[in-house]
Amino acid sequence: MLMKIRAAQRDEARAEFRAGVTACLPTIPGYWSIGFAAGAIGTLSGFTTLQTALLASALYAGSAQFLFYSLWATGAEVASVVLSVFLVNLRYLLMSSAMSVFFRDYSTRQKIVSGLLLTDETFGVAVQHGSQLSKVPFAWMLGLNVAAWLNWILACIVGAWLASALPPSLMEGLSFSLVSMFIGLVLMIWFASRRKMLESFSIAAAVIITLLTASHSDTSVVVIVAASVSATLATLGLRLFFKGVK
Repeated sequence: MLMKIRAAQRDEARAEFRAGVTACLPTIPGYWSIGFAAGAIGTLSGFTTLQTALLASALYAGSAQFLFYSLWATGAEVASVVLSVFLVNLRYLLMSSAMSVFFRDYSTRQKIVSGLLLTDETFGVAVQHGSQLSKVPFAWMLGLNVAAWLNWILACIVGAWLASALPPSLMEGLSFSLVSMFIGLVLMIWFASRRKMLESFSIAAAVIITLLTASHSDTSVVVIVAASVSATLATLGLRLFFKGVK
């Protein structure tokens, strides 16, 4: 009897893993276009294909990789590179905090694995899934994250390998896909939301803060401040709404 229960649990986990991989499919073209550009820029910055692959595996953040390559190519100090990458990746602290409500039943190991492989794209897909079903199974999250991670690495490797055969202008043009994919993810979350007014307010607040402060501070800091303030305002608005309902 116990063996049957365990077998059923394994089958369920495999099904959830496959469902997570399937959920990742719409984002894969974006990973490939951006990863291809990142790998190509890595080669143009003087890195070997192996080094680019290792960086893609360990850093695993498109904007941070672009920043790393640009700073390294200009001869920036190691401390400056590390600090800049750290500031750019601080947004993952906000994303992980938002996802923590779905990770409560995870073990410590599962939380670490899910957090380390979290990206902007998998965050958007997972939040949408969690909002609809009120849960994000670990096996599903693992399938989503692993599919994204492997495709990112492969895209960077292919981009690095083919960089010498394509003009640099084409490589730089592919970076716009990063913006378009983020816009698509925001729209996915907005259409799936049950509180579109609150989502719209949060987006508008982030845009206004960014426009007002972009010329006065570093872009990485502006993004973090805009995201933090808009999320705080949305949370306060949500609490006021529930108090009004009560």
